[in-house]
Amino acid sequence: MIPQFLANLIGIGRATTVDDSGELQEMQVTEGAAGSGFADRVIDKVRRVTEFGFSSVPPIDAEVVMLRRGGDRSCSLVVGTSHRPSRPRDLKPGDTVIYDVRGAMVKLTSDGIEIDGAGLEIRVSNASKATIDVPDVFLTGNLHVAGNVDTQGAISADGQITALKAGAQIELGALRDAYNAHGHTGVSAGTATSGKTDHEA
Repeated sequence: MIPQFLANLIGIGRATTVDDSGELQEMQVTEGAAGSGFADRVIDKVRRVTEFGFSSVPPIDAEVVMLRRGGDRSCSLVVGTSHRPSRPRDLKPGDTVIYDVRGAMVKLTSDGIEIDGAGLEIRVSNASKATIDVPDVFLTGNLHVAGNVDTQGAISADGQITALKAGAQIELGALRDAYNAHGHTGVSAGTATSGKTDHEA
C-alpha cells in the first residue's frame, strides 16, 4: 500500500482566485472530490512559483498542478498551470509561443516571428532609441509622425503621410510630381533671382 504522504504528494485542481499583488503569486485552488460521497476541497493562499523573467496570471478555472511538502495540503505549491481553451494548437517541433487568453501571441517558428495583437494596441515605450536593422520595412496602413522625418535616400509614396504637429496631410506622390514639373517665372539673365515657383506642393 502506498503511504498516505506519497499519495498526496501531487495535487491537481482548478484556480478559483488569483492574487498577484505580493512578492509571490497566491491562488485559491479547488480540488475535485476524491470519490463518491466526498466534497470538493478548497485550498487558500497556495503560492505559485514561476520561471525568472516570465510572469502571468492564469485565468479563472485554469488547471493547476501542485506539489506538497510531506504530502501536507496546507504546504501546497503550484508548479504548473494550463488553460485548454487558450492554448495555441498545431505547433511544429521547436516552435515557441507566448500567448494570453484574448488571443494575442508572439510566435517563434521556422518560417519566422509572428506577432498577433488580437485587435488590440501594440505600444513600445520608455526606450532611448528603436532601431530596425532590415533591408525593407512594409506598412499596409497609414503612417502618422509627431516629430520630424529624416531620410538619407529617396522617398516615394502612393498614399499620404500625416504630420501630427501641423495637422496637415502631405501626399508625397503629388509633392514629387509638382517638384519635377514646376517652372519659374520672372527670370532674367545675370545675377537676378527667380520668382516663386508656380506650383504648390
